[in-house]
Amino acid sequence: MLQSLLPTNFASALALFLAIGTATTLTWTAFTILSPYIRVRGARIFNNRADSEIIWTHARKRFQRGARDLFKAAFAQHPDAFYIMTDTDVELILDSKYAPEVRNDRRFDIGKYNEDMFHGTIDGFEMFKDDHVLERVFVETVRNKLTRAIGKFVKPISVEAADGLREYWTDDTEWHALPLHQSVLHTIAKQSSRVFQGAPLCYNPDWLRITVNHTVTFFEAAESLKVWPHLLRPLAAKVLPLCRKLRAEAQEARRIIGPVLEERLERARARMAQGKDSETKRTELEEEEEGDAHGDGDGEGEGNMIEWAEEMAKGAIYDAALLQMKVSLASIHTTSDLVTQTLFNLCSRPELVEDLRKEVIEVIGQQGWVKPALYQLKLMDSVLKETQRLKPISIGTMVRTTTSTVTFRDGLTVPRNTRTLVSCHNMWTDAVHANPDEFDGYRFLKLRRLPGQENWTQLVSTSNNHLGFGHGMHACPGRFFAATTAKVLIAHVVLKYDLKLLDGQKPDIIEHGAAQYANVWCPIGVRRRREEIDLGIL
Repeated sequence: MLQSLLPTNFASALALFLAIGTATTLTWTAFTILSPYIRVRGARIFNNRADSEIIWTHARKRFQRGARDLFKAAFAQHPDAFYIMTDTDVELILDSKYAPEVRNDRRFDIGKYNEDMFHGTIDGFEMFKDDHVLERVFVETVRNKLTRAIGKFVKPISVEAADGLREYWTDDTEWHALPLHQSVLHTIAKQSSRVFQGAPLCYNPDWLRITVNHTVTFFEAAESLKVWPHLLRPLAAKVLPLCRKLRAEAQEARRIIGPVLEERLERARARMAQGKDSETKRTELEEEEEGDAHGDGDGEGEGNMIEWAEEMAKGAIYDAALLQMKVSLASIHTTSDLVTQTLFNLCSRPELVEDLRKEVIEVIGQQGWVKPALYQLKLMDSVLKETQRLKPISIGTMVRTTTSTVTFRDGLTVPRNTRTLVSCHNMWTDAVHANPDEFDGYRFLKLRRLPGQENWTQLVSTSNNHLGFGHGMHACPGRFFAATTAKVLIAHVVLKYDLKLLDGQKPDIIEHGAAQYANVWCPIGVRRRREEIDLGIL
């Protein structure tokens, strides 16, 4: 009797299992297909599924291959806003005229957006998890400590720039090919680590290697996950080679920084407990002036991101190792990209390089490596801002997810839980700039000289017409440090080297979804020249 029942019971169980599996698959497929339509509430979705496509995978790949053209076509039909399937999900793209309303509206949440965009809930991507404590400590440390201390670190940043160029560019006076992006990436890692972690960690070759590699691996791994449906991403992350590499690098980073963190944190906590940090509070202006006045120091003994973060945490529990990886990633990736693209632009403009040399000789030669001198590098500031205008790190910025329904002044309604992005396309229109498609390194220098134009034309200033660093309360908090690092490095480059593009080489921008990267493969030609002033003794 029992033997006769087994096949029947097995067959019934198998049939039930298959029925449940089929129902689950159909439900998941229907949800995957229909959820974008439900969220846009009947509005048109640009980059929609083709008739032969069941799910959205091919639409996401199309966005990765041609986002800029998709934006252009969509804005031609809907100049205010439109929904589009990106490489992660459906988003509402806004014209820059909405930037003033988005900029400080807390209903537009950046943390939730970044968590979704960079898979913050998945193992290995935790630095973009929507962790309010970690984010508060990160932003306050950068704004309240790093930015105010920049003047004290200008000379150490210069020392690391010189060391990096000597190592990667060499002192060879004959023309030789150079992998530009890699050399810039490693040099900026040295400059950043000198300030963020201080000695001896900033001289640890394993730490410098992991900060560079982890930055690159993180963004490559994040991109590799975007074409997968949301529900499958945690599973895909377990097996995809880049995601596995990302986790391994994070573990190695923790092993390297762990002992240093423990020692520094104990020191910071002991100092706070003893009241050594309870100086009379000064105004921000007084602290800035002090930083300027002592801007020619070597930066040693002035603290670093590890100790500053502990002070800003005010006893809150946060992942100190993760914060160090986050600040390195945020700084090294974007600054290296800006400097690389700037140097590409200079390679074919020897007259602009010569004018930059004259400016460096006049300003740094007379004032030395102090913060006010960097402000006076106005042509260099213009060159950097023009580079960022033509090629921001993304064609859209001010990324947010709405926490409640928002209605703009003109009546446009943005539903709750909508991912939004403000387009940067106004930076390339003749309504804002003359000859907007042409690179003009003097553009913002000339504008800066006009009455009332002094502020917004500076690299670190944000506005509706220049969104390279974002805008509003979530504008890049590290842009002042990025500007300092970039200016110091470029000053060393133009004074010490001749530059040129190699025959047959063209540094085309790499477009991947909304992101735009300086060409990471294109080499340049360089040769050491005799500099007019010795930057090392200033």
